[in-house]
Amino acid sequence: MAISKAKKDAIYSNYLEVLRRTQGMVITEYRGMSMKNLSAVRKALRAVDGSYAVVKNTLFKIALRETGFAAPDDLFSGPVAVALAHSDVAKVTKTMLGIKDQPLLVLKGAVMGQTVFKAEQLEALSNMPTLEEARATLIGTLQSPATGFLALIGTPAQNLAQVLKAYSDKLQGGTTDAA
Repeated sequence: MAISKAKKDAIYSNYLEVLRRTQGMVITEYRGMSMKNLSAVRKALRAVDGSYAVVKNTLFKIALRETGFAAPDDLFSGPVAVALAHSDVAKVTKTMLGIKDQPLLVLKGAVMGQTVFKAEQLEALSNMPTLEEARATLIGTLQSPATGFLALIGTPAQNLAQVLKAYSDKLQGGTTDAA
């Protein structure tokens, strides 16, 4: 059944709006899944700030390109639904990998910006640190050399102070012995 140009425009506009606030997505095949199964997947994704939607492949690929995402043809063939990550792609991927009670749900891959992940790479994607964790690690790495450098600079001054104190103590000890 063909859809009207106005309906296509509305769907496309909706895709653009959703993709502009999306960090990445897991592409799935949902062939044969019941509405109950789709609802269970949606519920699981809402808990990790994600959503799940059946998409029209051609319109969705155009919207992906428009918003700066990769649109691999091999992932967008057949009946496709996408798990959209609105904040953390790793959590959404981990959630999708953890859905074991949906045998009809097939994970095809993922897209994050211009990077495309195949199905066998999803486990690695699910273990990626969050943006905040990555920033904290980077800051820690940058601060570590600075802390070491400051300690290194301070060490000669400490040693000099200890030598001067020892010399001063010796001088004071020597004058009290003579008096």
